[in-house]
Amino acid sequence: MTVLSKQGYLKFNAFLEKLIKLLAQTSGKDKFAKILQYGAKLLGYIFLRNSPKGQWVGIMKKLETTSGSARKVWRLGNTFAEQQKIISLFKVAKPFGFLNILALIRQSGMYFYWVFDHLILGTNIGICKFDTVKLGWYSSVSWFFGLLCSIVIDLNTLSTLLKKEKSLKLSITNNQASDTDNKTIQDQFNEVQIKKNEIYLTCCKNASDLLIAATLLKFYSFSQGTVGSAGIVSALIGAYQMWPK
Repeated sequence: MTVLSKQGYLKFNAFLEKLIKLLAQTSGKDKFAKILQYGAKLLGYIFLRNSPKGQWVGIMKKLETTSGSARKVWRLGNTFAEQQKIISLFKVAKPFGFLNILALIRQSGMYFYWVFDHLILGTNIGICKFDTVKLGWYSSVSWFFGLLCSIVIDLNTLSTLLKKEKSLKLSITNNQASDTDNKTIQDQFNEVQIKKNEIYLTCCKNASDLLIAATLLKFYSFSQGTVGSAGIVSALIGAYQMWPK
């Protein structure tokens, strides 16, 4: 029992250290706040259905609003990162290739998403005066197109990886290469597997966010419970991808 307890303590301590490293990053705090925001939305929806006049409905709404506002503060300055990405897209060999154009639309969409997000924050604290409803709509449009282009790019990359995976698997099955070449092929195959699984997760995360953006734009009226669940899935995948190795 003592050995098991010690192993459990070491595992918990290692987990805690990684959690501290994650939350030390601004983006890590954003993911945690996103879990709170959409978790509160989901719970608020459940409480509203079961007890419309209960106090927990109001508590969850306040938690959702507060955590959403906190995220706007932590995302200040994200426009600079998007600017760098947009500039780098003009420095490639074929800046007007199809995929590069999609990448440019994606980064431009995210750039304006952050711009409108900053303006909403400025209006909420009284620095400037804009119509936050219109800004919210513009922000959602930018986010929607950024996510849509990101999914198309990821699906194209996934298609290429699946073809490469099939080719490498065939080479491993035939086993006609030398031991050194076989090890190289196996390493390439393992690398493709890792990249493929990463893209699956990214597509799932972006699809969840796309559902939220589509709801904000009223393309389709998903329930608040569905939106809350999608936000939690997106936040958890994002946190997992950022988790210290």
